[in-house]
This record gives sequence, structure tokens and C-alpha cells, in this order.
Amino acid sequence: MRTDLSTGLALAATALAGLFMAFQSRANGTLAEVVGTGIHAATLSFAGGMVVMVIALALVPAGRRGFRALAAALRSGELRWWMLTGGLGGVSVVVAQAFTVPLIGVSVFTMAFVAGQLAGALVVDSTELPPGGRTPATPARLLGTLVVMTGVVVASWGGTAGAFPLWAPLVPFASGALTTVQQALNGRVKRTTASAVTATTVNFAVGGTFLLACSALAWAAGAPPAEFPALPGESWMLVGGLVGVLFIGITTTTVQRLGVLLLSLTSLFGNLLGSLVLDLVFPGSPPVTPGTLVGMAIVLAGVTLASWPKGAE
Repeated sequence: MRTDLSTGLALAATALAGLFMAFQSRANGTLAEVVGTGIHAATLSFAGGMVVMVIALALVPAGRRGFRALAAALRSGELRWWMLTGGLGGVSVVVAQAFTVPLIGVSVFTMAFVAGQLAGALVVDSTELPPGGRTPATPARLLGTLVVMTGVVVASWGGTAGAFPLWAPLVPFASGALTTVQQALNGRVKRTTASAVTATTVNFAVGGTFLLACSALAWAAGAPPAEFPALPGESWMLVGGLVGVLFIGITTTTVQRLGVLLLSLTSLFGNLLGSLVLDLVFPGSPPVTPGTLVGMAIVLAGVTLASWPKGAE
């Protein structure tokens, strides 16, 4: 994808990237039902992304140069080893998808996840962890975060409270908060190596290794996968990792045209729209109620408020 994309095409591509993430949630949630455990499903999802990144690394010389820069930065102390653990935040996302999407549906999952992202960003941005340094919280951002959380509560209670346990939205909320740490750490790796391919590969390698170890322990403890998805009929369940790679690739390109504010809002719009459509058409999804729709509108309003430019306050 070229960096001189027209604004309209960049908006469409970013909305499509957000929609992809809704599909990833559905794919990983359904995969967990087939293989029997969320851990095995998350491992398969990460493995798919890792395969894609290994191929990309072989094809993109800048990625290999980035790994040489990474090794030098670790030797010099410019990067600490723990700064390579951003992939564990991605692990929390796929695990949350696998365990909770079958319970709460994609729409509520997405809203709880976004609420966690905003809350986590308030904490992470107040530290020196992000590559750009501290970003103090503004009144608009604080208020927007509260509005988003209100929307999640409305969606959870709005006619669906009896359909799933009320603790379930807390899992994607926590994973959303952890992704803000992941983004800060991956941003540091990308800045040091000057390679998005290198940073993304490190992300998938660390997360995939951790999940593989967890799956092995679960298997040894007597919880093997129930079955493997039937190919080719159920192969769509295995594309969660590929979708994650596509999301990163698209948004890394379009942010140059749109900026962070417009990119975030457009991606969220695609994510919420995709999650609503999937919950409406996918057999066996939790029902979409008026409370879900009202909650979604509140979430969109809260994210808009939280992302409002500082000079416009």
C-alpha cells in the first residue's frame, strides 16, 4: 500500500481494517468452541500470524536489517529485554476472544475492549513507557473514558444481562488495557530498529512462544484439543493471526494520511459496524438488543470525546 493514498481511500482501508478485527474476534471465538479450549485456539491463531511474519521477513530485507539493529540495541542497553514482551498483550487479546466471544458476542466484546484501551492509555500515557514520552490526561479524555465505560455497562445490562455472566466483559476490558502496554513496547522496538516488520515479528514470536508453552502444559495436564478444524470447510477459523497482521499493516500505512485521531475513530467505526453485523447474521450469537445499540452509540460518543484535539477543548 502506497503512502500517498487519497484521504478517501485511506478512510475506507482503515474502516476495513477495523472490520477485519471484528472478524478476528468471531474466528477465534468459534475456533475455541471447535478445539475445546481457549488456550489451544489462541495458539493456533498466533501460529498463523507467525507464519505470515516469517514469510515477510524472508521477503523484506529491511526486516532482516532491523534484527541486526535490535541485537545491537540489546547489547548496548538501549533496549532492555523486557521491552520485547509486547506480544504478551496480543496474547491477552486472542485469549479473551476465545473465552468470551461465545458468551457475550462480538459487539459487547468490542465495546468492553475499547473501554479497556482508553482506561489503559490514561495510565500508560502518564509514564515514560511510550516512545513519544508522557502525554498528560486531559479533561476531555477523562470524561470520554467514563462515557465509554457507561456505554459498556448499558450494552451489558440492556436486555442481555441474563444471557451471559456480568463478569465476562471484564476480560476484554483487561485485554484492552494490556494492549496499550503492547503498543508502547512495540513502538519502542520499531523506533529502535526502524522496521515495522521486525517489531511485528518480535511481537508474534514472543506471544506465540508463550502460548505454545501454555498449550503444551494444558495438554500435559489432560486437556488436549478436542479436534482440529476440518479443512477446507472450517479453514476460515484459522485466519485470526493473518487478520492481525493485516490490521497492523493497513493502519501503519494510513496513519500517515489520517493522523492518529481520525485513524482511531475510523477503525473503531469499522470494528463496531463489523461486530454488529456479525452478531446479527452469525448463527448462535447472543441477541442484539436495543440496549446493545444504545450502548454502541454511547461508546462512539465517548471515543470521539476522548480523542478530541487538545486545542479544541
